[in-house]
Amino acid sequence: MCYLIAKNNKGGSSLAIQMMHGKELAKLKQKLLSDLPGEEIQLLTVSRPSAYTEYEPFCFMDTPDHFAQEVKNSFS
Repeated sequence: MCYLIAKNNKGGSSLAIQMMHGKELAKLKQKLLSDLPGEEIQLLTVSRPSAYTEYEPFCFMDTPDHFAQEVKNSFS
């Protein structure tokens, strides 16, 4: 398991979702990066969000679709 974190480079909280490594994670990251301006969003994959305090606070999402929608709403 891992966590995909979306951080707004302009500040604010980060969005996060727990996922499995693999194709679904890669496709989600590619889709988000192609849909959003690269300067405003930083995507990273981590094993423990608590180790990355500079990205706190985290708002955890339940599904990849919900995560993608919230990222688009927050960063576009």
